[in-house]
Amino acid sequence: MTRIPENYISRSLLVSTLKNKADVARYGEEISTGYKVAAPGDSNFGSTISQMRSVLEEIEGQESRVSNARGFLERQDAVYGELNDALIRANEIAAQGANETNSAAERAQLSKEVFEIRSQVVNLANSQYLGRYIFAGNADHLPAFETNYSNAQFSDPATAPENEAFAYTTETDANSVRSVPVTNELSVQVNEDGSQVFREAIRGLTELGRSLAGYQTVWTSTDPLEPDPAQSVAYTLPSEYTQQTDDIQAALDRIESARETDVIPARTEVAGRMRRLQSAESLLGLSKTSAENILIELQQADVVESATRLTEAQTALNASLTVTTQLLRQSILDFL
Repeated sequence: MTRIPENYISRSLLVSTLKNKADVARYGEEISTGYKVAAPGDSNFGSTISQMRSVLEEIEGQESRVSNARGFLERQDAVYGELNDALIRANEIAAQGANETNSAAERAQLSKEVFEIRSQVVNLANSQYLGRYIFAGNADHLPAFETNYSNAQFSDPATAPENEAFAYTTETDANSVRSVPVTNELSVQVNEDGSQVFREAIRGLTELGRSLAGYQTVWTSTDPLEPDPAQSVAYTLPSEYTQQTDDIQAALDRIESARETDVIPARTEVAGRMRRLQSAESLLGLSKTSAENILIELQQADVVESATRLTEAQTALNASLTVTTQLLRQSILDFL
């Protein structure tokens, strides 16, 4: 009969004991975490698991960019809504002021609200999101509209708000815009060249306010337009009362044109961008759910099965330890 060497028996018992201890630790970990795969090497589907984890990381980054872009667009949409309402109110004041039953003093009183509306519109044009001026194009570190951007102000009268003229920034890159790649397939414009949306509206409000206050408004032929102080003088009333009425009506037409051709189309375009973002966000959500389900299928442990295997592993470990203990207690007398 062939005798099995003692060192072979010892090594076998040691290997068996270590394996059973590893199984106990593994199944205990599965029960505590709910996952049967802690590292890619724990499964034959390690490459698929790594790929799905990478996909989820990419999707989370895209979701963050979508959220950031949506914030910019929601801010723009809110501004356009307020701007539209402000211009509607300005047109109501203009229509009231154009009625020639109003005295010069009554018209001057109406101008005060118009200048308040203009201040509101300038503030809207200088709206910020995350510290950036969203209507200053790519020169978003500076306000889009300020009085000091213009080379001249009205000299008649010499006091604000009647003498103020607002102009769009001449900063480099102010007339270019930025598009952000939010997914692999979609890039979305997140800022705006404010001169295309606000300039005519602010100009119309300036003309309306000055006309109602009793002052003519003449611009130079430069690009951009600037006040012509020499011709922008007070009306001679009552002889130029009809001219004042015509100027009020012209300002009303300019404001309404700005609303219809600049503001409403800009708001419609932003709404379209927001819809594209919503579609992208929905697709990202579906992709994320799919990847998560695959990971769950590959990684999630069956707790009942893990508990059964843990019990078996503990029983095998106890058996290994018992045999090992008995072997270690043997003496030379056991071999005589």
